[in-house]
Amino acid sequence: MENSTESETLLDHASIGITEADKRMNSALSLKEYYTVYIIETKIDSETWAETKGMQKLSLATRRYTDFVTLHNHLGDKYPWVVIPPLPEKKQSFMWNSEAVSDTMDPDFVDRRRAGLESFLKRIAGHSEIGYDECFLKFLGECDNWMDLSKSHNNILKDTELTIKTMNASLRGRNSDKRFEAIKTYSNKLQGSINKILTYRAKQAERLYNVDMIHLHYGRIFSELSAVDNDIGDAVQRTGHYMDSIASAISPALEDEEVIMDQLKEYLAFTNSLHTFVKNHDSLHYNLNQLNNMSNSKETSGIMSRLFGYTAAAANRDTAAIEAFENKKIEAKASYSEFVDKSLENYKEFERQKDSDLMNILKDYVAFQTKYAQKGLQTWKNILQSIQSID
Repeated sequence: MENSTESETLLDHASIGITEADKRMNSALSLKEYYTVYIIETKIDSETWAETKGMQKLSLATRRYTDFVTLHNHLGDKYPWVVIPPLPEKKQSFMWNSEAVSDTMDPDFVDRRRAGLESFLKRIAGHSEIGYDECFLKFLGECDNWMDLSKSHNNILKDTELTIKTMNASLRGRNSDKRFEAIKTYSNKLQGSINKILTYRAKQAERLYNVDMIHLHYGRIFSELSAVDNDIGDAVQRTGHYMDSIASAISPALEDEEVIMDQLKEYLAFTNSLHTFVKNHDSLHYNLNQLNNMSNSKETSGIMSRLFGYTAAAANRDTAAIEAFENKKIEAKASYSEFVDKSLENYKEFERQKDSDLMNILKDYVAFQTKYAQKGLQTWKNILQSIQSID
């Protein structure tokens, strides 16, 4: 997600693009396996600035889709307070042609996924924090060992993830932060709304495709009719050609519309990022509550009572243990507070970017439909003129 604040980002100094999606073959045991690699080109506007970041002014990197997944997981682990930009879908979804096969090697789909991966990189580079992540910078460069920097982070989150899934819903909601509850509710509503839009669009696109393809048969009939009657032959033949143009235009048009739908799919995937974002908060919040509960439990109070009558050495050991526990509570509270401040600020940036992006998607969709409708209207006007010329 691009950061709209005044903070300097990598995108202010670099041009990042995926120039090519190359199909390659991996031959093993006489079995041919095809896969796609993406060529990432990064251009830095200043040699001096590039050196300060350990980058080259111009670099080319070859990455597979699985590499992008590794990078995404790394950023999610290391920056749990950030709404991590999502990856484009690995396989086609919400397909308007029910007879089509979801082919990940289909050229149109590969090109759309290339554009989605490029958007993913630019959103990261446009963020003032994750855009400077060392692993990300190595990912963009001609560096084969970039994955060595992708290490596991946030053990607290991972340790409590299984526990929080098994918690009773009422306990999980106790003393919860209403701001994150609101984000979760909004994320669910946004996910449901986009799902409905994409589902309805796929159905409508299929209907439109079937209707327009009928004109292919009309065109054939008119062409045959032109050979029967010479008096009306030219006019009828022109009509047949216009009917053919209606049928031939629908597939490219729906493919162009699919590019706009991919932008909606990106925000559908963003809702999963929001779910992870809220889950990270819940895990830290649960961990802090557990520490607070332990300090008030009978076990902790029992330690205090058992101090009386102990030897000085034993008392000192228990005192040190209690002090270490209290320090752990202080650290957990500080980590939680820092997480809340950072995450809410990042969520504000997400909201601003989301409002701008969705408005642009809507404008693009309206412009596309207007252009397609005008083209169709002109075709029908031409058909009308051809038929009227018969008189």
